Amino acid sequence: MRIAMKYLVPATAFLVALAALAAVSAQAAEATFDRTLTFSGRADLTVSTGAGNIHITPGAPGQIHVVGHIRSGWGSDDNRVRELAAHPPIEQTGNIVRIGLHQGNLHNISIDYEVQAPADSFLDAGSGSGAIIDDGVGANAKLNTGSGNIHATGLRGGFTAETGSGSIYAEQTGQGDVKAETGSGSIELRNLNGALRAQTGSGSIKVTGAPAGPWRLETGSGSVEVWTGSSAFDLDAESGSGGVHSDRDIVTRETGGHHHVTGKINGGGPLVHIETGSGNIRIH
Repeated sequence: MRIAMKYLVPATAFLVALAALAAVSAQAAEATFDRTLTFSGRADLTVSTGAGNIHITPGAPGQIHVVGHIRSGWGSDDNRVRELAAHPPIEQTGNIVRIGLHQGNLHNISIDYEVQAPADSFLDAGSGSGAIIDDGVGANAKLNTGSGNIHATGLRGGFTAETGSGSIYAEQTGQGDVKAETGSGSIELRNLNGALRAQTGSGSIKVTGAPAGPWRLETGSGSVEVWTGSSAFDLDAESGSGGVHSDRDIVTRETGGHHHVTGKINGGGPLVHIETGSGNIRIH
């Protein structure tokens, strides 16, 4: 018993010291910066992060507000975190603003960005690994993440949304061509008015809008539903293992069984091609 008591106090003291050291390290491994940029004209905005989330919200005209949350993991240089907070990776030339484009060495360091920008800004936002949330900013927007979800509303004109693995939800305002692709995940697009290419390796696809150009919707495995109102278009819908159903009348209809249906809806128009390897297709 005396031997056990002899080593109990030093061991306890060591654990307390280790916990204190971990707390100090955790505190030193996080930092935040806050910057406001002003400009005239229409913003040309790029936001990029290697590992982190991006959240973009509408802000005042002629102004971009950026908040960066920096975190380091095991094996990273905490001094680098402090350097980034003191000198954020933000570049501005007139109305051209680049955030995170030249971040330097970010070994085991992630930066989350919260950005307020005018709603009509030209936008290019990308993350190597993280989610992108856009609450109504962007004309001709390009949203890209290697792994993470994309959720965007109020996108003006055409836009592109791509993720290697994750779901995509996007709403369009106005007219323009749309491209939405994910390696694995669902896709939901609303209020479209233009051409469309939507593709997922595995997941469902839901689209509402008017085909003002060709639509091509493809999924390796998942159901597909489209809501087209009173739009006129040519339909070519095929499911490898599932049925094709339409709430709207299809004229000059040809069918290869219930797995493949072609024909004209409301007199015909742009081609709407829908294809799934396994799942049902429904036209509303």
